[in-house]
Amino acid sequence: MVASSREAPERWPEPWWKLLGPRYGHVLHSLCSYMGSFPPGLPRYFIEQFTEPGDTVLDPFSGRGTTALEACLAGRVGLGVDLNPLAALLTDVKTDPPSREACLQRLDVLERTYTYAPVGDRCPPEISLLFEERTTLPQLLHLRDNLDATERTDRFLLAALAGILHGHHTRDVENSRCLSVSMPNTFSMAPGYLARYIAREGLRKHPFDAFHKLRARVWFEHAQGLPARRGRGLQGDARRLGAVVPPGSARLIVTSPPYLNVVKYGKYNWIRLWLLGASVQALDASLDVQETDRALGLSDKLPLRAWKTFLRDTLRACAEALTDDGVCVVAIGDVTNAEHGDHALALELWEGVRHAVPLQLRAVITDDVHAGRKVSKIWGEARRGRATRTDRVLVFQREGAPWRAPRHPSPEALLARLKADNGAPLGVDGARKALARRPRRAMCIPTATPEVG
Repeated sequence: MVASSREAPERWPEPWWKLLGPRYGHVLHSLCSYMGSFPPGLPRYFIEQFTEPGDTVLDPFSGRGTTALEACLAGRVGLGVDLNPLAALLTDVKTDPPSREACLQRLDVLERTYTYAPVGDRCPPEISLLFEERTTLPQLLHLRDNLDATERTDRFLLAALAGILHGHHTRDVENSRCLSVSMPNTFSMAPGYLARYIAREGLRKHPFDAFHKLRARVWFEHAQGLPARRGRGLQGDARRLGAVVPPGSARLIVTSPPYLNVVKYGKYNWIRLWLLGASVQALDASLDVQETDRALGLSDKLPLRAWKTFLRDTLRACAEALTDDGVCVVAIGDVTNAEHGDHALALELWEGVRHAVPLQLRAVITDDVHAGRKVSKIWGEARRGRATRTDRVLVFQREGAPWRAPRHPSPEALLARLKADNGAPLGVDGARKALARRPRRAMCIPTATPEVG
């Protein structure tokens, strides 16, 4: 469905990015798992269609930094904002990663300065439940105490450590990526559930060497090279973007608001948040997480009204952050409810806020996503996919702005090129040449100006 058929191209409302396939993307995307992220091909398609090298691309709900990283890989300035300190960290290190050599040298120093000390009462019992206490947990505590999140290289090591902190073991246990006892999912299950699961399955904690596994992860994450363009990840509220993002600076916004009535971003990241020294309760409170019914449906009570207010305030902030000719792309999943049936949530919300937001809807792209790829798959076959069966991608421009046609009239040709590159970064020389051909734009980075190379 196209909102402005006279101006939007006929072939525009198709989920063309799906031609890239589910395995598309740079290896840095795998740094750490995160619930509710969309595939790298989605933001990359819009980045290629609506921006040029040097433009600023913003994601106000950055999650694990997918949009911002794809922007940097394409020679744009990727900027991500998120209330979750884990998300802000992941976005920041992906858009401004240190060299492999710097990471390995720092890791060597950390290992040389390590001296074994009994765990004692240095960590809560729910953490001791997960890690072997003679080798692995003392090393983790040393790394946690000595990695400085304000330092560029230490930030990357901290994020990489968060990525291998817990997970499911492969059959070759000794070479498994994660450090914890084998867990049923990559997100953090509740401590009580984990205790019962460990006892029921008879699992044991292996004495993994944290330095060895972290070193291997550094090598892996640098395998495809680093982005030619630098960006930033910032902790902040999407409803108040003006506090961290200069107005009128983003040529493109690509984002997906969190499913506030489905995912508790603190609860399902409590192990990694412990590593960062962050409060789970404070995070979930700041995200306005609300309880919902067991079917994960959206009721017709407070959550829907709260969502409308939340979306209204967010879209207002996005409109202020856009350049005059900027484009804002928002992906929102539908929900299903046993009492009220399916909700085309994105369209319902837009109808409720459109008169209070200075944006115009240009197109709606429907993307049917397989239930096995949805956030709700973690609740088992009986309830899989019931939270969001369909994603709707809404394409906005500022009110009164003329339609900006996509840069590539042949989506197939564009995506064939991207698929051949498989997420590889735009070369430094290519980025410099592209930047030299176009006028300088104001960079949407509050501190240091990003550099090529």
